[in-house]
Amino acid sequence: MAAGIDDYRRRCWDAALHAFGTSYIFQKRAERLKRKTDVLAWVGLAVPLLAGALVGTFGSYRIWGAAIAAGSVIAAVQLIVSLWSVVRRWPEELAYSSASSTANDSLASRFAALGADPPGLVALRAQFDKLDVENTGRRDRDNEKNVTEKERRMGMRASLRRFQRPCSACHQVPTAMNPSSCGVCGDF
Repeated sequence: MAAGIDDYRRRCWDAALHAFGTSYIFQKRAERLKRKTDVLAWVGLAVPLLAGALVGTFGSYRIWGAAIAAGSVIAAVQLIVSLWSVVRRWPEELAYSSASSTANDSLASRFAALGADPPGLVALRAQFDKLDVENTGRRDRDNEKNVTEKERRMGMRASLRRFQRPCSACHQVPTAMNPSSCGVCGDF
């Protein structure tokens, strides 16, 4: 039996739910990575600038030797963390997470709009198929980024909350992002 408009509408809303959840996951990743890279950049600039400003302003006093020694220790730690950020590819992961969040949010919006106000069946099929191809490509790229089960549950909760849908396990419609004990939309 051929799928009708209601079947395609359901598929649109399901795709919107999943795309929004993925957008939320990568938005949260981007926020964490942005904080880390901002702190790293701030420490990397603040410590040498502060040491230079102290010596430049007050001259070479013995007391500044302790400040420079402390700054050197902080700089060494910062160097190790910078190396770790390069190995873990924080800048690239930040760029990917930001782009994925935006792309998935766009997909969720377009699927939701198509589900909310579908055109005729032939046009609906064509538009859905086009979006589905884009969604599949995005999902394949996102799956390479090792999304954890904890993140999936968090994304599901965000989606259920956004679209006011009940969870299939606990049958609750989340009203906040506070984790619950549910194995589908909580426990994150």
